[in-house]
Amino acid sequence: MKNNILKKYQDISKLNIPMFDYHMHTNWTDGINTSYEMYERASKLGLKSILFSEHARKSSEDWFYKFANEIRLLPKFPCQALVGVEAKIVDFEGNIDSTDKIIGECDLVMASVHRFPGETNMEKMCNEVDKNDAIKIELELSLGVLENDDVDILGHPFGMSLKRFGVTPPIENFVEIIKKASTTGVAIEVNSHYHDNVWEIINLCKDYGTTISLGSNAHNVGSVGDINNTLRRKL
Repeated sequence: MKNNILKKYQDISKLNIPMFDYHMHTNWTDGINTSYEMYERASKLGLKSILFSEHARKSSEDWFYKFANEIRLLPKFPCQALVGVEAKIVDFEGNIDSTDKIIGECDLVMASVHRFPGETNMEKMCNEVDKNDAIKIELELSLGVLENDDVDILGHPFGMSLKRFGVTPPIENFVEIIKKASTTGVAIEVNSHYHDNVWEIINLCKDYGTTISLGSNAHNVGSVGDINNTLRRKL
């Protein structure tokens, strides 16, 4: 397993839903609430561990260390708060929009497809790129970043296809990513904001021995722990 932080949360089943949420954002970037407000909500919900996977780019060093220090000053009990980054995948070779210094500050590094290479206008791209081509592009970007040694979690696989293009990739595409992740040690995120088939993805990861990360994509206190609630609701 690439990162031992996730090791204790791999016993996931319909009889055992671990209380962790490894995808949330604060008012340091595009979230609404402060890190303390998010932490307080997580603690009240009984979450044992959370990851502040803040959006950051190569140009974010001017504030990222202050953010990381703020997270490390949060209480260690009853909930463990981790410093993370959600970095954009920039090319098919698996490079991410981050720096060695930012990565070095993180407990976990998440990489996500947020744009396609060369794209400058999201609306124009969604109108011009064929939906099936979008799936192929996102698949190749995801497969590439799974080989990046700095990456611990692949964030919301096929999130662009699902949300931006409104198309559901064939389950075989998920399997291809999950199989490769099992060989490189990168965790696959199951995200309640993007994925309707949360248990299907979890079971596929378990079939191939792939590390699982659970995330809500929470941008406010009301969304903290959504992934745990979704898993219970879909029992």
